[in-house]
Amino acid sequence: KHLFTPKRALQNSLAMRDDKRALTLAEESGDGGSSDEQLWCTGPGLTPEVQGELVEVEIPKSTHGAAILGIAQACDQKYIDELGTHQAFGRMANGIVLFILGGGIQIVLVGLLYFFSEERMQDPYEAIGTDVLAKDLRGALASGKALDQSHDAVQLCLKDHSVPWSQSMVTFVWLCKCVPTIVNAAWATWVLACLPSGTNTISSKMGKLNIVSLPLIPKLLAVIFIQLPLVFLDVALAIVGMKFLMYCNALGKLIVKAMSLSYIETVAGVVFGGLSSKAFQLEVNKSSLVHEFAKMPLYKLESWLSGLLKIFCIAGLTIWYCRIKHGNLQDFRLACFQYKYQFIFPNCEHCGLDFFGLHLAN
Repeated sequence: KHLFTPKRALQNSLAMRDDKRALTLAEESGDGGSSDEQLWCTGPGLTPEVQGELVEVEIPKSTHGAAILGIAQACDQKYIDELGTHQAFGRMANGIVLFILGGGIQIVLVGLLYFFSEERMQDPYEAIGTDVLAKDLRGALASGKALDQSHDAVQLCLKDHSVPWSQSMVTFVWLCKCVPTIVNAAWATWVLACLPSGTNTISSKMGKLNIVSLPLIPKLLAVIFIQLPLVFLDVALAIVGMKFLMYCNALGKLIVKAMSLSYIETVAGVVFGGLSSKAFQLEVNKSSLVHEFAKMPLYKLESWLSGLLKIFCIAGLTIWYCRIKHGNLQDFRLACFQYKYQFIFPNCEHCGLDFFGLHLAN
């Protein structure tokens, strides 16, 4: 005869919890799974013999990631055996078509922005060199005598409402937005190129899909026609965005256009979310490229070295682009800002506002 006590009830509860936890782990790892496969999520190396660095890069949750996963599934023999050839190659065709749509729209938008909008914004500053106009404005400031209102420098100055250093600050933020995407695309390209050849391309563990190998020809095609164009597109968008922001002639436009530029970066994700199936989206969202490199000394420094490199590189690139490459333009805008405060705003009662004794206007 067994007595029911709180202590015995607690023991039974703990035992049931352990049984359920063991059952859950068994279902996640699969019956008959090898110990080598289970090491994908447990340590720095994939095998006990090779203690390398395990690099895992998530594929983009967009049409680009759909194309990579579709190719991997079409090359995975287990996937073909379980779901059939039609499913495997249909998934690959779906991913490639989505990639062409998403990438094509991004390329067109970047091209239109560069060849039309940017050129139109740049034209007023190219008619006469900004260095010449800045020299005229500084001459007027030094002499204390305003230029004629019909002077080219004054006409352009009245149309420019920039605030000193605002382009540099927004460009810095824009690069902070673009650099992680570029770095991730470059890492994914390198990891994809280094994957070993094989027909067991996908390892599914703990609810994740790890792309661990690819046959040689599909791998080359994926690197050349998917990953490298993705890197070039991200770099092109960053460059076009920097130039676009540089020629914005008002602070409000500068901030709004910086937000609008981010939309182009999300086009591939929007197309993927709108045109792909829910099942495909779930699979892409949990997929990664995984490879073990035998020796990667720099990878151990990634947790702190990459942060410092990004800070110095982004800051240095911002200063070079905004203050050196476009130094004449920035010099003109600074001279224009000073000219308006000396000759324009004192004679304009409704311009700007007074803030603690300071008159603010641009």
